[in-house]
Amino acid sequence: MRLLFCIPTTQLSGGVKVIFELAQGMAQAGDTVHVFSYAGQPKWFSLQTPLIEAKSFAEIPYREYDWVIVSNAFMVPMVLPHLAATEGKTRGLFFCQDYESFHHSTTNTYEGFMEECPTFVKLYQLPLPIITQSRAVQSLIKEHTGVNSWVVPVGLNKSTFFPRQPHHSGEVKRVLMVGNYLMPYKGMKDGFEALRQLAAEIPVQLVMVTQESRNRALFADLPYPVEIHFRPTEEKIPDIMASCDVYCCTSWYEGLGLPALESFCCGLPVVSMRTYGVSDYGVDEVNLLLASPNDASDLSEKLKRLLLDAELQERFRQAGFQTVANDYNWEHSFTLFREAIGEIDRAYSGPGEVDGRAMQGLLDQLEAEGNLTPIEVFRSFQAPAAELKDLCAGMIESGQVSEVQAKRVFELRQAFGEYLNNSQAEYYDAFKTKYDLCQLILSFKGHPNFGSYLQLILTKNQQSGNPTSASFSEIQYPVS
Repeated sequence: MRLLFCIPTTQLSGGVKVIFELAQGMAQAGDTVHVFSYAGQPKWFSLQTPLIEAKSFAEIPYREYDWVIVSNAFMVPMVLPHLAATEGKTRGLFFCQDYESFHHSTTNTYEGFMEECPTFVKLYQLPLPIITQSRAVQSLIKEHTGVNSWVVPVGLNKSTFFPRQPHHSGEVKRVLMVGNYLMPYKGMKDGFEALRQLAAEIPVQLVMVTQESRNRALFADLPYPVEIHFRPTEEKIPDIMASCDVYCCTSWYEGLGLPALESFCCGLPVVSMRTYGVSDYGVDEVNLLLASPNDASDLSEKLKRLLLDAELQERFRQAGFQTVANDYNWEHSFTLFREAIGEIDRAYSGPGEVDGRAMQGLLDQLEAEGNLTPIEVFRSFQAPAAELKDLCAGMIESGQVSEVQAKRVFELRQAFGEYLNNSQAEYYDAFKTKYDLCQLILSFKGHPNFGSYLQLILTKNQQSGNPTSASFSEIQYPVS
């Protein structure tokens, strides 16, 4: 087969890792496999399958492939008109790792994230077959959209994730959390509060593994020590796990939850909120403890119980090993993926006629709701933001603003302002921040201390709330 996997980014995430593993496994089995992404070659994964040169969905040579596989719901209306134009020569799949409606909310509350988004329902109902990675996601799709799908469980890299010799001893209990602490549905604030409650009873330390570099201010006032591991490679994760006493999944929703499964492989006991996806492998009181989502007190009680019960920890370690011993193998995943494609090939007659204007209307609706940043908008931000950064460096160095610089800052302010019509837009805050900076520069450009003031503003923004106490430490890992 000739396969093209389409992903929006190549930055490290569980979802991207799964796509890379699946693509390389199919290529190693003899298929011709390419990858399309808006981003460049990943720096954290040795991707052997080539990235095609296309920079947009319109540039993809669809007729060169038997199957085009998209990784996100917003891509479905982007590819359908192009697939229809091949008149059945090229078919499409949606490899769905999440029920994406639960990733978006205008209220940033648990209730808001659990609300249905009608636009996403329409995306899942479009005529593109769906393969999911978990029974939980399959069930959610059926329940919310009425659409049937195939399940292909993902694999785990068991040559990397296996038990290491524990190298943590002491009274302080180290609690591991993994992910982006700025994404509300990851529930990290619930985890922080749970540890705050727990720290009043027993000594605890937060160990955070994250790809996020912004807003360390969230950790500044926590009443317990914090150790951040910033962008460790996959090979480093098991050693970090070996230094901890428990892995804590705080998410309100996960389509599966790879870190918990990887913790099972490494023998690290798990406490998790009921995230939907955890139901595929987690059984409360058997191989982990489950807490109610968005309930910091319940999570704190579950953590306390596990951390103070050595016998329970050992029982969960052994049960975790058994859970992953015979399942979650990539070779099995490749076989099931190929079988699912075969079944779809026999049953799927293609998308039929596709109304391109209707597809664009769905994308426009997603953007208006704050659920999508079109790649054109993202690229429209990158260049002027970089130019503004260079202008600021030059103005700080000279200590003043020339007429040419002032004119360009004015023009950049206008450019950023063009994207401020909808305060609900996903990208609104990014453009508004740069717009306000331009406005600030123009408002005091004649001040005698302009250079030092601008430097102070930018330095304060860059260092916003970075903790400096001895109870905070950060380990940064070099990019290979």
